[in-house]
Amino acid sequence: MKKILFLLSLLALGTGAFAQEPTEAKLALARETIAAMQVDKMLDNMAGQIKQMAMQRAQLPATATPEQRQRFDTFMGRVSELAMVEVKTMVTKLDVIYAEVYSEAELKAITSFFSTTEGKSMLAKQPQVMTRLMPLMQQLQQAMMPKLQKLAQEFEAEIKAEQAAAAAAFAPAPAITLPSTDPKP
Repeated sequence: MKKILFLLSLLALGTGAFAQEPTEAKLALARETIAAMQVDKMLDNMAGQIKQMAMQRAQLPATATPEQRQRFDTFMGRVSELAMVEVKTMVTKLDVIYAEVYSEAELKAITSFFSTTEGKSMLAKQPQVMTRLMPLMQQLQQAMMPKLQKLAQEFEAEIKAEQAAAAAAFAPAPAITLPSTDPKP
């Protein structure tokens, strides 16, 4: 009985005592899938986009000197480089995730697809898809913003009403004045 309780407690705690590490063969298959998906090329393309977004968000004032602009460009290059190193480090762990999430049959099918002409075409056209998707996403954000603000205001009003009702429920009752029992008029 104690052994059963011990095993159940291990399962309940989620210690992972029964989880199996992916085999080297499955990890190799996952790496093959990642290579077929051309993740490295996607990251290289992403580097330019990261730098462009960073430059748009962090702009120097119009009064910046040419020296300040040069230092800023150097700084932003270092920021972009650091971001890409971190992303590439994260991707080195992608094989374990793929090996744990996908079955061998799924990894083989994914690899097969991305090795076909159609799969390669899909990968090559993804930047076009993203370019066309970005304006739609911006429109969506602009259309949603007033609606989100209205929801937030309604939520805030509800919270304030609840707080006011709770405060009123606990407010001291008005004092009751009893008639005087003093015999003097």
